[in-house]
Amino acid sequence: MANNAVTAKSRAISGKLLTRDDYTSLLHKNSVGAVAGALKTRPLYAEAFADINEAAIHRAQAEQLIERSVFDTYMRVSKFSASGKNGIMSFYIKRIESEQLIKAVAAVVSGSQESFMFSFPEYVTEHICFDPIQVAGAKSLSALADIISGTPYRRPLEEMLRADSPDINRIITAINVCYIKCAFTRINECASGKERQLLKDFFLRKTDADNLLMCLRTVSAFRLEPERINELLIPYHKRLRQRKIDEALKLSDPVPTLTEMFVTERIATARVSDIPEVNVNASDYRYFRHRLAVSGSETEALYSLMMLLKTESTNLFRIIEGIRYGLPPEETEKYIIMQ
Repeated sequence: MANNAVTAKSRAISGKLLTRDDYTSLLHKNSVGAVAGALKTRPLYAEAFADINEAAIHRAQAEQLIERSVFDTYMRVSKFSASGKNGIMSFYIKRIESEQLIKAVAAVVSGSQESFMFSFPEYVTEHICFDPIQVAGAKSLSALADIISGTPYRRPLEEMLRADSPDINRIITAINVCYIKCAFTRINECASGKERQLLKDFFLRKTDADNLLMCLRTVSAFRLEPERINELLIPYHKRLRQRKIDEALKLSDPVPTLTEMFVTERIATARVSDIPEVNVNASDYRYFRHRLAVSGSETEALYSLMMLLKTESTNLFRIIEGIRYGLPPEETEKYIIMQ
């Protein structure tokens, strides 16, 4: 019964996601307040935006309300799951936790701890393994290491956080690896057989894309040596093999080959954009809509819904950012993933 309820509710929510027409309308709004006013009329965001002052709302506030809407929606559906808080909901929380820890590291390095605390989603405080107030008070990465000493992040991060010259990119990679390891542990506990492998494949699809993006960005922007790039890669893969990466990085100009690998090694579908990240995200969006439509597994349905909601929130953040900085709608539209 719980299984049927979760899949049915997940599919019902997916039917309320924004349409192409909705996005086209939002892209042509002239202010963040106008976007907020439009979201008031949408079922997934109406409650969060009901009492906002459209004339006074700013970008950060709008983004926080969108994040809260997604969180509350997911929590409502997850409570019907037979696996409860120890199932897929636990690595949804762990994803938020890891994202916030990465933001905390960046805030310490840039000296912007106040902005970290301002943007922190207070509604997840009871679910995560560190105290955000203590984290916001960290004056150094070494102090941050002390704060997370009683958490699962201590062992993989402590040495890097206390280094004389901390490597921020390696720290971020280590946090992402912690998240994946935790997710795989939960998957092993709440799924078996084909379902277990399918759920792991969800994560491996993303690590393939993340690793390719890391290679592309570091080669394009920093011209790092292959050995240095390899230190920043997540040590998990689905189709993408280390040999392929090594071969590409040895080329005098790796960028065209790395870009093509998003199709040949990652998504294996016709490209829809010249922007690799958009190709991947569009492929994932189609994939998870399909999995949600055909799956009879509550765990798979919940994960697919989580990814669809994340895509929608990212779309909305891009639209709000584009309006905030006065970008032409057609420029922002290049990055929007639509049905």
